[in-house]
Parts: sequence; C-alpha cells; structure tokens
Amino acid sequence: MSAPQTAAFGDRLQAILADDVQRSVLVMVAATVLVALAFATGIGQRASQHGVHAVDGSGSMAHGAMVRDEATFLAAMIPHHEEAVTSAEAILAISEREEVRALAAAVVAVQTEEIEQLRTWLARWYPRQGSVEYAPMMRPFVGLRPHEADEVFVADMIHHHEGAIEMAEAYLALGGAKRPEVEALADEVIRVQRAEIATLQLMLRMWGVAEPDHGGH
Repeated sequence: MSAPQTAAFGDRLQAILADDVQRSVLVMVAATVLVALAFATGIGQRASQHGVHAVDGSGSMAHGAMVRDEATFLAAMIPHHEEAVTSAEAILAISEREEVRALAAAVVAVQTEEIEQLRTWLARWYPRQGSVEYAPMMRPFVGLRPHEADEVFVADMIHHHEGAIEMAEAYLALGGAKRPEVEALADEVIRVQRAEIATLQLMLRMWGVAEPDHGGH
C-alpha cells in the first residue's frame, strides 16, 4: 500500500469519528492502523531492496513451541495470518460498528501483504520447508447477531495476536544466525500486535464485555 493510500485510509478513519463514546477507540484504531500500514509498506520496501519477488506458497502451524528455526517461523506465520484475514473478512460482512470494521479492514490489508512476503521468503530461502501443524484460534460467527459477532471477533483476535507475539518471541530467542529481514518482521509483529491488543482490550471494556481467559496458548 502506497503512502498516499495510507494517508487516505487515515483520513477515512478520522471521518468516521461519529460520537464521543466511540472517539477514544477510533483514535486508537487509527493510530494502530497507520502504524501497521506503515510497517506493511516498509516490509515491501525492504524486500525490494533484497531483490525478492512475490511467488505463491502455503503452510500450516501452531505457536511458539513449534518454532524450531527460521524456516518454521516463516511457515508458522502464514496460516496464522490467513486465519486472521479470513475472520476479518467474515466480520466485515456482519459488523455494524465502525471501529470494528476499521480494524478488520486493516487486518485484511496488512496481513494479506505480509502473507505474500512470508511466502516469498520461504520460496527464496527455504524451498524445502513443508507445512507445519496449525491449531485454529478464531471461532465462527454462525448464528450470532452483529454485536455478538463483534465481541467474539475482538476477544478471539486478542488471543490470536498473543499467539503471533509468542511465535515472534520464540524465533528471536533462537540461537544462531538470523536474516535481518526476518528479525525486523518479528520485532514489528511484537510491537504492532501489542498495540492492537491494547486497542482490542479497550473496545471490550467500552462495550462492558469481560475479556475471556483463554488458559494460555
């Protein structure tokens, strides 16, 4: 996503600040979204500098304990991001809350681009890396009313982001040499998704919904 597109997205978020009840949440969402979009743009620029070109790929996996090396970290993040994109697309078809729709649209935009980058790196550096087991973390919205679906999406996305942070931290804790591009991605996953967790937790508090105890990862 280009800088003008990022600016336009920020302008649109500011335009939907409809009332004082939603204002603090939407301001946080706008800030988080713009950080995330800037990160996505930066990832693409770094990839170009290293002569990487997009290709197709796939994989599946779980969380930090499954990150054995750089290749499994990259493979792990693909299905993790794919699940987030699928869930965000589903909530966009249901949600009536502007703050949820803004965050879901950002998840689709940013994580779709990251999936493409992850596949590119795997194909270029670790073409023999196969798929890894992935345990789904997001619940479906079948039979739920829009506000109920919002609550499930936000609560599950907190848990989902925690899983991504766990994988990124497990990768950074590995011994041995690491590619600087992948280290940068892991650092940004931790930084951006921690910020989004704070936003998601604030949403639940403002709706009067208790954050569920997922019992770890």
